[in-house]
Amino acid sequence: MALRDGFGQLCESVCARQGWELVPAGVRLTFPNGRRQIVTLEFFEFEEQELVRFYTEIGSVERMSSERLAMALQINARLAHGALAVRDGRLIMTDTLLLKDADAAEIEASLSYLGETADYYEKTLFGTDSH
Repeated sequence: MALRDGFGQLCESVCARQGWELVPAGVRLTFPNGRRQIVTLEFFEFEEQELVRFYTEIGSVERMSSERLAMALQINARLAHGALAVRDGRLIMTDTLLLKDADAAEIEASLSYLGETADYYEKTLFGTDSH
């Protein structure tokens, strides 16, 4: 629990510096062009290590052809970090951090990259700004 508290404080400082908003599920990023993306935070344990998963929705896979889903897998291989995935019928972008090693720069970089990249794919693939 102490790791989560420290992580929360780091998130608060990152959000204050970037002008992002902490919301109950995670962080709402707003970009200079007015578009936005919500990145959800999910804490979990794996092999006795505490981790946090960041993920943000891009759109419904029901609206994607099999060719576009295959393209998403090809894009996956080129991402700097994180991954495209399907969760509950939604195309998402996700990244995972080890809580004990997370610092403000890593949190900021991950949130920024996920938000900007997912927003690009949401706009390109779906033409929306819903997430």
